[in-house]
Amino acid sequence: MPAATRKRDPQATRQRILEAARDLLAQGDGNFEMAWVAKAAEVSQGLAYHHFGSKEGLLSALVHDFYDRAEDAVLMARFDDYENWEKRERDRVRRYIEFLLGDPLGVTVVTRLAGTPAVAAVEAERWDRLVSEGSRNIAEGQARGVVTASQDSTLLAAMSLGATRSAVAREFAKSKPGKPARLSRDIWAFIRTGLGLEEST
Repeated sequence: MPAATRKRDPQATRQRILEAARDLLAQGDGNFEMAWVAKAAEVSQGLAYHHFGSKEGLLSALVHDFYDRAEDAVLMARFDDYENWEKRERDRVRRYIEFLLGDPLGVTVVTRLAGTPAVAAVEAERWDRLVSEGSRNIAEGQARGVVTASQDSTLLAAMSLGATRSAVAREFAKSKPGKPARLSRDIWAFIRTGLGLEEST
């Protein structure tokens, strides 16, 4: 692509850099350098720094992009055809697990980057958003009389999401992770007990 065209379309250039970094991060076990990214994206190293400021800035952008895609696939997905609350949320958990196990950056974000300073603030912000949305869904279940009303919906959401993420992290630690369908079944069995669905159904 001619350099002049790249200048006229900075968003496309930024996206190309982001995609190149995503591929390198997935292939490199959580490691990359700005020079590698610039070469893969076919831009100058200076242009990569112009768009993201630093390696840490690019890493933060990658994690934000990961959670954007997670939200699109799971939280923002339409479930209009579900009248049954439990079936809807069970399917949502299944989609979440499939996303974490199937996305190229899933293992990197969940395990290798966990606790990295450049990622910690992004993780905290996006985790709060996930829990907030999960709390809203659980509160709806409580209002319907499906989920136990004796516990705080935000606490239930945090426990459910935390258990799911921890279970997926354990799967990543195996030489051969299990199938998403089996993991989804086992995790949902745990979650439904925690939500009090055993007593309310």
